[in-house]
This record gives sequence, structure tokens and C-alpha cells, in this order.
Amino acid sequence: MDAGQFQCRVCSKRYKRREHLQRHSSSHSSDRPHRCAACDSTFQRTDVLRRHIRTCSGRETDSCHVSGRRRSCIRCIRLKKACNSAQPCQRCLSQGVQCQYSSATPTSGRKQSDASTIELPNPIDLDPDFSSFERSLMPVTAFPLDLPNPPLGNMMPSPSDTPFFPAGLDYSSLSWQDFLTMTSESQTLRTPPIMDTDCTRSLRFLDKFTSNTGLVASFDCGTEAQRTCILSPVIQGSTTWLDNSLSLKTHQILLLVKEVVTIKPRNSAVSLDWSPVLEQMCLEFFSPPSLRKYLEFYWAIWHPNVNIIHRPSFDPVQAKPAVLATMALIGACVSPDPSDNQNAQTWFNCVEELVFIDEDFNSDVSFSSGSLGVRRNKIQALQAAYMVCLYQTWEGDDASKRRIRRNRFATLVSTGRDIGIPMARHINYSQQARCEFDWLQFAVREEFVRVLTWIFLLDTAFTIFNNLPPRMVIKEMKIHTAVPEACFQAMTADECYEQIQVWLPSESLFWEISLCSAFQVLCRDTLEVRVRDGLAALGPLNLFTLTSAIHSLIFQYRNSWGSLQLLSPVHHALNNWKAVWQQFASSLVPGMSPHVTVNHNDLQPENMWKRVGFCSYCPEYWLLANLMTDKLTARSSTGSPGVNELARLDDGPLDSILNKYDQTSMRQVNDLILSLSDFRIAG
Repeated sequence: MDAGQFQCRVCSKRYKRREHLQRHSSSHSSDRPHRCAACDSTFQRTDVLRRHIRTCSGRETDSCHVSGRRRSCIRCIRLKKACNSAQPCQRCLSQGVQCQYSSATPTSGRKQSDASTIELPNPIDLDPDFSSFERSLMPVTAFPLDLPNPPLGNMMPSPSDTPFFPAGLDYSSLSWQDFLTMTSESQTLRTPPIMDTDCTRSLRFLDKFTSNTGLVASFDCGTEAQRTCILSPVIQGSTTWLDNSLSLKTHQILLLVKEVVTIKPRNSAVSLDWSPVLEQMCLEFFSPPSLRKYLEFYWAIWHPNVNIIHRPSFDPVQAKPAVLATMALIGACVSPDPSDNQNAQTWFNCVEELVFIDEDFNSDVSFSSGSLGVRRNKIQALQAAYMVCLYQTWEGDDASKRRIRRNRFATLVSTGRDIGIPMARHINYSQQARCEFDWLQFAVREEFVRVLTWIFLLDTAFTIFNNLPPRMVIKEMKIHTAVPEACFQAMTADECYEQIQVWLPSESLFWEISLCSAFQVLCRDTLEVRVRDGLAALGPLNLFTLTSAIHSLIFQYRNSWGSLQLLSPVHHALNNWKAVWQQFASSLVPGMSPHVTVNHNDLQPENMWKRVGFCSYCPEYWLLANLMTDKLTARSSTGSPGVNELARLDDGPLDSILNKYDQTSMRQVNDLILSLSDFRIAG
């Protein structure tokens, strides 16, 4: 019989026997028909139930009898995890905890009394193949940050190689929610690796982020070798521009640039004068071959950092010239060719001007009115304005940075509100039949959700790094959270519909919550298990947004005279976010996560756009918020000045942590990060 006779209709996997296919099909369903009679837990598969019964705490079981072939240590029995019976076992060794067995001698033959004196090595030294992307999800400072360092996507060879996934399970038949539930049902979450607490280190990513300028130096833009690898196929694929489909776009961009150069409004940032030489320079930079080259750089190098455009449905021939021009400029900024970086700076102010005078950007059309084409033009105008704010903030001169921060970004926020922030919501596609699913409508809605999310993130970035009062508040973000990358990166309508059915079933909490409600729940004293599971399933982008919102609360507290009681929601949010991130990170199983779709250890140029960007460093944002809260708590506990000191209050600093507001330089934030190295996280 043909080994591939029986094929799954959802994921296209093939099986030799029909019953194997039927068993696999249950992984695409949320049904859990198998129930433990002792503790009433439910499971999707009978083999998972049998394994659970062997260690179920609801029945009296002799541990020696349960083990059969080999015995488990006390901690693995308590956690209901597989144990390799070594001394110490692999799990306890990797987690830096004491490994003990019951009265019988473990199979390793070592005395149990030796367990307390074993010197445990650093887990990082145990795995030389630990990827740089995996390291970004573990704490990178000497602070006792209790965050795990799990494998991401296809990072590791197999699940059984990791110390917190038991051997003997068919991982290909388990769903993402199964792993979240397995994590939440454990009595304790995976403990962090042993840290070298004697080595004084700072927040490495945020230290670098606040010390450098430029997109490549500040964000996660891949290695120099990866960026260079993209250049060769792009050059080979270049064609003459006269017969290129982008020729019309080149001409449209040229006319828009010519307009803003020749007709300058008052106080215009454009200082160029139109001439035949400038026209030729514009034609060369925005020529069809150059546009295609810069677009490839944009997708492969920059897009993972700020993924606001739906690449599978994006057509450069149909796109607005303004959004093409901004994408080309960012692509040139991250290009491995220095001449591209230099040439892009010539057009920064011109493209900024044409974007912010664009008719679609300044129209009064809301998201709820107009056709799909009108909505997409409006969203692309918003995307173009956002990208202008990005490249001017990180690549422009000081005058451009101030102009963006004080004027352009305020206009961008206002335009987002005019379009209708609460309209950035999906319908429940899981309740639709395939013939009812409109892929382009999904793409436009998701782009709207993501561009508003990133506008909010840029607002919090100005608050954190420039000490600028926020222009947006989390309460107005009554929008859906971003969908998993497996759905957003699906290349066809059929694949997208299937991914939504798998990862976002109709009963998922995704359809019920918004960013606002998620943050409101995060500020509670405790989280219910179902809510914690739902938040952990949101993925790194949404968790990055939530931890950034915590910084907005901290800013409000820093600039008020409230009591320590006002910090309670901040403490709750920090503690809950930490637990949610731990559950999310420890549930990242090779090939099972909808948020990590490529192998970051073997990235090919055509797949680089699918990798996870700098939002994977959000634990550092959490750590910075935690340390700032500790510092605020320590200062507030010293008490308030007496009446005789009131006359001297005006002589004190404006802010208890950062003294200067709306600073173009991030030096004072970098100094703060370095000074916080003396603090330790409480609890």
C-alpha cells in the first residue's frame, strides 16, 4: 500500500493507515474526549491520557511500580515530567535545582547524598548550538530575571532533546493550546538557567538601542553576512526599467517629488532646488530595478521588526506611490551597500512632505465607510506616514527627529483616531465557511490592527527613550490583538483560512479580547488559568505591546504626587506579564508555534522576512520597567518633605528618574539603564 495514501485535509500530512490519520485529525480540533477518572482532567489522545494516569496525583500509586523500567527523581514525579534517571537528571541539571530520589538508589549508581554537593554548569555552556535568536528570549543581564530560555520554532533537533518536554509523545499530533495547557497544569513553571551573578552586565539590547543611531545598528536586521546574501539574487534579478511593470510607479513618484520641491509650503523641510541633475538622480534612485532591490531589502531585513504590511497580498504595481517611496527609503537605509544609505538621505525630507500632504492621508473617510480599495488606500497612507516617522527618527538629523516627534507624529495619531481606532477589529472567521472568507478583507483589517499597534508602540518608545509625555492611552486601544504570524504570513487565501481554523478556533479568547481589555486584566491581582492561557497564546508582538503599556503607567506615576498605592496596578501587571511570558516561552515547541514559522538557525534569503524581529527582546522592556518601579518604590518610601521644605520643592528635579523632557538624545535613558545595574529585582 502506498505510504502516502491517506492525507490530512488541513495540514497535508500523509499516513499509511486510516486510523493513524483519524488520530492525527484530532490535533486540529479542540475536543478533549478522553477523561481521567481520578482527577477529571481531559485530553485529546489516549496515549497522553495513559501517560497522565501513570503519574496522576489523584490515585495512590507506588512510584517504583509506576517507573517499571527506570525510576524518576522526586521533582520530575511532582512535575509529572519525564526523567532520564541520571544523577542529577537532565531536567534538574538544566534548571539548576537539586535532584533527589526516594530511598532506593537511582540507576546511575551515585549516592543520593552527593546530589546536594554537585556543581552545576551553566546551561549555555551545555549547548554550543544555542542560536542567537534563542538567546534573545532569555535574560541577558546579571539580574535574577526569572525568564526561561526555550527553543523557538524549529530551533532544536527534536522535542525530546529539550529538558522540559517529555519523551515518548507524538508532538506532531498535539495542538498549540495543548502545550499551553501542559505548561499551565504544571505545579511550577520552568526555572531559569543558572546565571553568572558575579559578572556585572547591563541590559544589552536596550543599552545598544539607546547608545546607537541608525536602523541597522539599533534593531534586529540580521547579520552582515545575511544582508550581503540578499544582495546577489537581487542584482541578478534586475531588469531594464523601460519594460518593467513598475515604470509607472517611478514616474508617479518623480512627479510627487517634483511637486514638493518646486512648490514649497512655508517652513518646508525641503531644501532642494529642482534641476535636470536632481531629476536624473530621482529617476535613478526610484527606477524600477532600484525599487525592486530596495523592496527586497525592506522585506528580508526590515519587515520582521515592524511587520505592518501584508506581504502575500501586497502588489507594488497597485500600491500607492507614497508607500512604495517610504518602503524604498527604508530598504536603502538597511542595504549592505553604503552608497544606498547615502543616496537615501537625499530624499528623506521630500518623501516626508509628499506623504503628509497626501490626499488619502488628509481625507475624512473613516474605516467603516467606502469600498475595500478606499480602505486600503487609507491604510497605506497611514503606513507610509508611520514609516516616515521611523526613518526620520533613526536615520534623520536632529532637526528632523524633533520635527517628527513634535509635529508629524501628533498628526499621525490624530489621523488614526479620525479613521476610527475601535474599527480595527476582525469578524470571527472561524465561524465562516470557506466560500464566505474574504482574504483581502482580512488582510486590510489586520494591517489596520497592526499599524495602530505600532503607532502605539512608537508612542511608548518616545515616552521611554525621549521622556516625552504619551499622546495615546491604552484605554483607547479597543482593537483586536494581532493574529499569529502563521495566519498573517499565509501565502494563499486557502492556507490563511486553514491556519485561522487551526490556531484561532471560534471558541478562542482571541475573538473576545482587545488590547485594552487584555491590559486591564493584566493589572489585576491574579489571573485565572484560562485567561493566562489566552494571554500566553497572543505571541511576542502583543506581549511586547502590553509590557510597553506598563511604561506608560510608570510615566504617569513618575509625574504625579500619588502614594505608593497607585503603584499596585503596575506591580500586578509586572508580575502577571512575567508569568504569561514564561508560559508562552516554555510552550514554544519545534514546529508547533504559530508565532515562529521559520528555522532561525538556517535562514535562507527567501525566508528571512518570516523571522521574529526585535519584539523578542520585550523581556528587557519588562526588566527595565521592573527596575524603575523598584527605584520609585525605594524613593517614595523615604517619605515626603515637611512644611518647612515646601519653599525648596521648585528647586528639585522635575522627574524622580529622568530630569529632562522631550530629549532628542537618548543619553539620559542610557545613563539610567547603566545606573540601574546596581538594583536587583525584588521578589
